[in-house]
Amino acid sequence: MILQQLAEYYDRRIEGGDTDLPEEGMSEKAIDAAIVLDRFEPGGVPEIELLGDRGGKKYKPLRMMVPAEVKRASGLVANFLWDKSAYILGVKKAKNPASGGDVEAAEREFETFRSLHLEALAGTEDRALLKLLEFLGDWTPERAVAAVASGALPAEVVDANLIFRFGRGRTRDLHRFTPACAAWAARRAAVAGAAGRCLVSGEAAPIARLHPSIKGVRGAQSSGASLVSFNLDAFTSFGKEQGANAPISERVAFAYGAVLNTLLRPDGAHRVQIGDATTVFWTDAPNPADDTASRVLANAVSPAYGLMDQDEGAEIDEAGEDGTAKKPKIDLKMSDEEAKRVRTALSALARGRTMGEAISADLHPDTRLWVLGLAPNAARLALRFWYEDRLGDAVDHVRQHWHDLRLDPGIDPGRPVSVYALLKALAPQGKLDNLPPKLGGDIMRAVLSGRPYPANMAALALMRIRADGEISALRVAMLKAWLLRRSGKEPLEREGELVSLDPAETNAGYRLGRLFAVLESLQLEALGKKVNATIRDRFYGAASATPGSIFPVLMRGSTHHAAKLRKDRGGLAHWYDTTIAEVVDGLPSNLPRHLGVEDQGRFAIGYFHQRQAMMTRAPAAVNAAEAGDDDA
Repeated sequence: MILQQLAEYYDRRIEGGDTDLPEEGMSEKAIDAAIVLDRFEPGGVPEIELLGDRGGKKYKPLRMMVPAEVKRASGLVANFLWDKSAYILGVKKAKNPASGGDVEAAEREFETFRSLHLEALAGTEDRALLKLLEFLGDWTPERAVAAVASGALPAEVVDANLIFRFGRGRTRDLHRFTPACAAWAARRAAVAGAAGRCLVSGEAAPIARLHPSIKGVRGAQSSGASLVSFNLDAFTSFGKEQGANAPISERVAFAYGAVLNTLLRPDGAHRVQIGDATTVFWTDAPNPADDTASRVLANAVSPAYGLMDQDEGAEIDEAGEDGTAKKPKIDLKMSDEEAKRVRTALSALARGRTMGEAISADLHPDTRLWVLGLAPNAARLALRFWYEDRLGDAVDHVRQHWHDLRLDPGIDPGRPVSVYALLKALAPQGKLDNLPPKLGGDIMRAVLSGRPYPANMAALALMRIRADGEISALRVAMLKAWLLRRSGKEPLEREGELVSLDPAETNAGYRLGRLFAVLESLQLEALGKKVNATIRDRFYGAASATPGSIFPVLMRGSTHHAAKLRKDRGGLAHWYDTTIAEVVDGLPSNLPRHLGVEDQGRFAIGYFHQRQAMMTRAPAAVNAAEAGDDDA
């Protein structure tokens, strides 16, 4: 299913005129220099053209389409008409520079390259290809080492990707010449695998022995890792070798590899990092609607848009204190105009606008969406999650996720919080590498599908609260959302639940959390700055887990705090007495000895709600009480 959808997506983009995707048999590579064959004479040194942008602080190689890269699983294999300097010139960096120079000869690599081209270009009559064969027949790795040492060959070519150029026409790259393309097509046909029935397309075609390397997955090998491979006897059956164990045609293997590598580009619109899972989005909408939809969804869950506790999370049109618009916290790889479009679209979706209104007229609810999450696993890639749905349903689920997180005050659905922000709030030291590997993918799946959040999300939130004492809006919002979906209620039924302080809520965990917040506030008002550690610093973990043994101690301590406060601010002391009585009135006579994970979550929510309510409501009531208002 995954390979089929990727192959079909490749075909759609090619048919739509996408020039970023390589055609069959080609791949995009970063090329550093070109060997100019025009004036090469036997016994001499070829002219070198350095390519790419070398004027800035960081060198940027020239990216171009070249004959498809071979997979060097083991042994020496050369690319056609391009490769590294070890293969083309027979020179590479020395493994031990101290023993005899910075470079060394690479005889075996050069001979592999030469043999390939002598065989593939045998019988050619093209002038440019004949010049290449002349160069390969004359050149030696020893001359390459001497030329680099003398400066005749620039040092930049060592271990660089090289191509060949010939002539002064519009097309100078040798691999783009018509005879070279014909030779490459003949070479591919000559080494094609045995024909078989492709499991993806159903067509009878040459079967791929090795599948393409996938690059761009964070933590995987920089040279690429395999999504499909059979490199051990335990993975094979009935005497079949390599790809014959799950026959996929060479065309399909190329198509899914090419489009997946394009989706995984770090600067692309379709890629985002969710925990350890590198995640890509795509739809069946035409471009540019496909790119825009993917960019919006990626930013809905990525670090580009999120942390609402910071000013940068403000709306794009919200003015700062000096009257200027605040700069949005958006992926820095986007232009300012694109960043504005993404933020506007996200805000519009959060407020219930349709996709056509918010993003593009080419998007409608029945547009298909696919999401693939990949993680490193040695030389292979592990599938973290795979999601397929109507785009309309996915957007509704994301919107519901934002509403499930709602806290008043604290988290506003109109200013969405990213999955990255949630993971960061759960991570020890704020480092996502410290989280369980599957957590990001599990939360992502819950967000997109509308299913319950993973159980360990709540456990980790409670653990972090006990560890560092920070009962933040994000952690409480996660506990609240986890509880709402765990209840099994439909979205409309749970709308408005646990959003703000609910004095009528009788759950023991919620009431105890409220009581703990009131007792902490009373302590701070009575002792002021003299407190070295509040009851939250000392007792929160025990109070939320074993309230039966802790709260009697806290209540006895509160009587002393109330007595001290009564001497100076009788009205405030009266307000605390009344509030404590109101909260205690809803508790059972025998406090629970233990609270489970759900009730510990409600304890944290009750604490947060009560603390927020006292910040906004207590002053007016207290002022009235201290003024002698009997009603107060």
